[in-house]
Amino acid sequence: MTEKPADNDQAPAETIDAVPAAVPATGSSAPGTDTGPLPLGTRASGWLGPTALVLALVAAVLSGWAWYSSNVSGRLELGRELGRAEGINRQLERLVDNQQDMTDSLAALRGQAEDDRRTLEATLAAATTRSQAALGTLAAQQSADREQVQLELATLAASVEDTRRQMGTVQDDWVLEEIAQLLLLANQRLVLVGDVALASRALALADDRLHSLAGPQLLKVRRALKAEQAALAQLPKVDVDGLALTLAALIKQVGELPLKGDEDRPAWQVPADAAALTAVAESPPDAAGNDNSLSQVGRKVLDDLSDLVRVRRVDQTRVPKLTDAQRFLAYENLRLHLLSAQFVLLRRQPALFKENLRQARQWLAHYFEPVNVTGDYDASLAALQNQPLAVTLPDISGSLALLQAEIQRREIAQ
Repeated sequence: MTEKPADNDQAPAETIDAVPAAVPATGSSAPGTDTGPLPLGTRASGWLGPTALVLALVAAVLSGWAWYSSNVSGRLELGRELGRAEGINRQLERLVDNQQDMTDSLAALRGQAEDDRRTLEATLAAATTRSQAALGTLAAQQSADREQVQLELATLAASVEDTRRQMGTVQDDWVLEEIAQLLLLANQRLVLVGDVALASRALALADDRLHSLAGPQLLKVRRALKAEQAALAQLPKVDVDGLALTLAALIKQVGELPLKGDEDRPAWQVPADAAALTAVAESPPDAAGNDNSLSQVGRKVLDDLSDLVRVRRVDQTRVPKLTDAQRFLAYENLRLHLLSAQFVLLRRQPALFKENLRQARQWLAHYFEPVNVTGDYDASLAALQNQPLAVTLPDISGSLALLQAEIQRREIAQ
């Protein structure tokens, strides 16, 4: 491929050299000709030479252009092809290098994966060994626990059976203890509070429970219970709830009672304007049918002077009107006596009840106005004070003592 362009370079040089050689050959005959007119054939041969020269020049240019086109363009195309080939060669080299790097990376990754696999297999083997050991230990522990639970269940079953057997023998003792608690409750309510109704109810419940037990030793207890129930039934009925409600109603009416000094309101306390209007309304007209202003003024002056001094006849000493603080204490002290009476009534303390009512009546007579409302209020307090509350309570501890003796006898026998 490198020798052909050298041959093409020599051919155009020979062609260019041939053209000047022809030109002198043509021009060498010109000086030898004559200057006179030439014949027609000679004139025709004179323009053929330049034409041939021009044609030769054109042919030389065309051949040079053809040489340039065939050689220079081919070299350029060959250079471009060689450049493309070198680029492809470099890309191939890079691809080969990349492939080699990838091969090395894959080999390294394969080695690392193999190492990881071996490490994971070793870890799994160790974990499997530990799990199997733990499962074995757990199975042994579960077996031991199962045996322990079975042993405890057997012991518990034996205990339950023993307890059931004991319950069958001591069930009567439990009932007797329950009856003893009922009798103790009845004695406490009757002695401490005086609650006859609750004591009777407790004795009735105890009698019902004794009825379910059989035994000649309990007949004495039932006989004592019947006697105590009859004694409670003969006690007079005192309506404690009704008395307490009556006291509550009286306590609410305390604020309506008039204090001493409230009823004594003189006429001079009436406003002056109201008295003047009344006097003007009641004054008769004069004879001419018109009011005499001078007589009205005189009458009003006389009325005002008469209001300045008021003379009254007092047969006994008047109690001064109480202040607001004194009025409050008067009302609250009366309420306090009545509340105390209500409290001791519910506690079955007749002596304190009557004492509180007596003090309330004294306070009512000393600080409150003796009018009809106060008299009715005092009469209600007196009726409550005369209520018979003192009741002699019977002794109901005999049945409890007999029952406790029977329980002790059974405990000693067991």
